Amino acid sequence: MERRPLGESGLEVSVLALGTWAMSGAVESWGHVDDRESIATIHQAIDCGINLIDTAPVYGLGHSEEVLGKAIRGRRHEVVIATKCGLLFPRSKNELPPRCLSRASILRECEASLRRLQTDFIDLYQCHWPDPAVPLRETISALTHLLEQGKIRAIGVSNFNCEEIAAAREFGPVHSVQPPFSLLQRRAADDLLPYCQEHRIAALAYSPLAKGLLTGKFSATSTLSGIRARDPEYMGGRYQRNLSLVESLRAVASRLGRTVAQLALNWVAYHPGVTAPIVGAKRPSQILENVGGAGWQLSDEDRAEIGRLLIGSGHGG
Repeated sequence: MERRPLGESGLEVSVLALGTWAMSGAVESWGHVDDRESIATIHQAIDCGINLIDTAPVYGLGHSEEVLGKAIRGRRHEVVIATKCGLLFPRSKNELPPRCLSRASILRECEASLRRLQTDFIDLYQCHWPDPAVPLRETISALTHLLEQGKIRAIGVSNFNCEEIAAAREFGPVHSVQPPFSLLQRRAADDLLPYCQEHRIAALAYSPLAKGLLTGKFSATSTLSGIRARDPEYMGGRYQRNLSLVESLRAVASRLGRTVAQLALNWVAYHPGVTAPIVGAKRPSQILENVGGAGWQLSDEDRAEIGRLLIGSGHGG
């Protein structure tokens, strides 16, 4: 599989990345998942050439990291591990994860992630969300310290805007950023992706399939649960417009001999400024389908047609 530079970190990552949130064991978010199947899915991804695997402590309160640690035993040299800091475990099911990017908290979180992942170093360590209560100087100083110690190899941020990234770069390197980006969520193309191109920062696009909506597996009669039931893209008239768009995209994909998911992933993977979309999966079969979204490119005519479909369905240009 094609590899691309992870910003100026010196690391190279596959054009598709594997996301492991759905492997967290959090039934209330993603439904039932079997750890053995999760491990088989990670192995399938590596076998297909995917080397970038993204996780976070807050995914299942450490469970996702633990599963990944087990899966890469004996294969650590084949993967680029990306995990995060800055979202602490909530004290109850009704509490959102508290944000904390203080130096002491980051250093503690890093040690805990290293233990769960069963590794001596983390390739890409990312701030999960901004923490306005902690000065960026303190946050980046802590990450730079870990970089100098060799406990991490690159620094990233997630859900930061251009101004926040620029402020962070005053105090140390920022090698990557994670924004949401898909056919249904294209705001990053307005400013964030051009900023990343200008400053040689890798852009790792999360939710490129809009939590599965762009796979074409949902319909007006689908029963929605977990995280999808709370997502505005799955609600009311917006959901109906999205389903209509997916059917239009299905026709384009069929003409190209691809699935809707492969079309949507390709649109993201080869969008200017994108380094790799992070695609979640729970089963090896999903990996096999997802890898069909790389290794080819939509033509300018195809992209123009997709753009017209977006406008026609009320999704803008």
